[in-house]
Amino acid sequence: MRRPLLLLALLALGACRLGADAGGPPALDPQPLAAPPVEMTTLTDPAPAAGPAAAVAPAPNPGSAPETTAEPPPMVASPSQRACEKAGGSYVAVRALFTCVKTPPDAGKRCARESDCSGRCLARSQTCAPLDPLLGCNDILDDEGRRITLCLD
Repeated sequence: MRRPLLLLALLALGACRLGADAGGPPALDPQPLAAPPVEMTTLTDPAPAAGPAAAVAPAPNPGSAPETTAEPPPMVASPSQRACEKAGGSYVAVRALFTCVKTPPDAGKRCARESDCSGRCLARSQTCAPLDPLLGCNDILDDEGRRITLCLD
C-alpha cells in the first residue's frame, strides 16, 4: 500500500517540475536582487537673490521660539551639591529632588545585623550596602538580625 502512494507522490512532483519547464511560469532567479548605489548629496543654501526683497529677513513665526546659537549657561552647583561632592558623594536626582549618595567605607563587608555596618545590612547577600542612603525597597537585617523591608523614596 505504501509503495503505490510513494510512487504516485513522486510522479506528481515530477509532473510539476516538467510543467514548469514546458511553458509554465519561469523559474525564479536564484541571484539576489541588486539595488543601485545610493547617491549622497549635501544641502546648500541657495545663492542670495538680487533685489530689495532679498535684503529683508523673513518674519519669525509667532508660535515658535527664537533661534539661538549661543550655548546654554553652565550649571551652577548649589552649596549642598558642593558639600556632597567634597565629602566624596554623588549628587543625584531622585524623582524631582536631589540627594547626596555616598559609598560607605564598609560596603560589601559581611554582616549579620545592621550594627555591623555604617549603613544598612542587606538581607539577601548579608553584606553591607554599597550606597548610603539605600533608595527604593530593599530587604535588610535590623539590629537584632531580623529580616525587614525598608522603602526609601
